[in-house]
Amino acid sequence: MSNLLSRQKRHVDTGCHYSFQWRFWRQLIFTRLFGYISEVKWFVSFLRTQSRFWLVVGALALALIIAVIDYLTGYEVTIYPFYSIPILLMAWFVDRNLALLISVASTFAWWWVDKASGHVYSSEWLRLWDALVKLMFFGLVTVAAWNFRQQRDVIRARVELLERSQQLEQEIIRISEREQQRIGRDLHDGVCQYLAAIGFTASMLRQKLERESNSLAESAGEIVNLLQDAGVRTRDFARGLSPVDRDEGGLESALEELAASTSRLAGISCFFICPTPVQTLDNRSAVHLFRIAQEALSNALKHGRAKNVVIVLEIGDGLCSLRISDDGIGFKTDIIERKGMGLNIMRYRARTLGGKLEIQPNYPSGTVVSCALAEEAHQELFSEARIDE
Repeated sequence: MSNLLSRQKRHVDTGCHYSFQWRFWRQLIFTRLFGYISEVKWFVSFLRTQSRFWLVVGALALALIIAVIDYLTGYEVTIYPFYSIPILLMAWFVDRNLALLISVASTFAWWWVDKASGHVYSSEWLRLWDALVKLMFFGLVTVAAWNFRQQRDVIRARVELLERSQQLEQEIIRISEREQQRIGRDLHDGVCQYLAAIGFTASMLRQKLERESNSLAESAGEIVNLLQDAGVRTRDFARGLSPVDRDEGGLESALEELAASTSRLAGISCFFICPTPVQTLDNRSAVHLFRIAQEALSNALKHGRAKNVVIVLEIGDGLCSLRISDDGIGFKTDIIERKGMGLNIMRYRARTLGGKLEIQPNYPSGTVVSCALAEEAHQELFSEARIDE
């Protein structure tokens, strides 16, 4: 038993020793590797800040240094591929014409070094042929480096264009949301107040006509009812333009009001379900989710001809999900996109939130529109929104 324990102890000690050595060498290798990478990045950034003149001078000096090393090593040792280094630098940081010029200079340098080092050919034409081969090799290096640089520039330009277009789209949506909020506030604080004042005046007129037993009292009462209905519709419209409050529970309140107003105005059964409060969403994410629900509900009414709609907002397992289910006739996505139903905007809003929009058939009939947002994604959006504010 003691021998078994001692062998196990030696095995554990040996394993710990090897584990320590592996961690040490791994840390050392990664440290050196990251150090070399940072030095290379610094060197590349340094070259990009230099003028064309000094880059050409540096390339010629580097070619001269390589020629001296080639002369000292003798013609027995072939180092002509190293002449490609200044050529690559010219093709990458300057332009193709200067790279070809350095290629010609490197070919002459190799020819002179080969002749000065005492390399004897059976015919001088063979030396010239060898120089032409070197010139062709340097030319191919120049063309390859230039084409690679062109592809890199094209890819970089496409990436920058895509980033700018995404930033522009986000800015357009922000401006649209701000304008809708402003119009909603103007309607609520302006038009609704005027309608309320007119309704109060019409109510006073109706009471006066009723006291005088005037036959126009009934007409005045209809005017009061119409003004009250207009005020309710205007408030609902203003609420739709600026739906989400910035306090906690703003999204739940907005979706609940959306379901209630839809049931009241469209004459259908629309319910909102939220099992647990969602308190980690920022206002920007909440507005995007509300607009997705609003568009999905509009599609269900206008094109799905639904009679019952259920809006579900829930959070769990690190996900915040929004789901809109209806019992309509359903629709085909390609047909809807051709009719301009706003699905592209819904998908873009979902991508902006770091989520994905899915449209699936509901059983036995209807459609289910769902958007799932990871908790980490909307926390990042929350921090970005706080920075923007």
